[in-house]
Amino acid sequence: MGFLLHKKNHCELCHQSFGKHEELVKHTKEEHHRPIIKCPNCGMQFLHEKDRLHHVQEEKKKKTDLRRHK
Repeated sequence: MGFLLHKKNHCELCHQSFGKHEELVKHTKEEHHRPIIKCPNCGMQFLHEKDRLHHVQEEKKKKTDLRRHK
């Protein structure tokens, strides 16, 4: 095929798979000594800034939707 499909909870560095996102984050931090990026609002942890930004956008959208329906 020539390209890798993104697998959820799959380590990009050693190709191990994990049942939960939190396990992947812990593995990446401890085994590969990679920095972890935290959401300033809820503390959820991410491996990439783009994932944190997506999370923040989704959370903002949820809050906006909730206000509209009240």
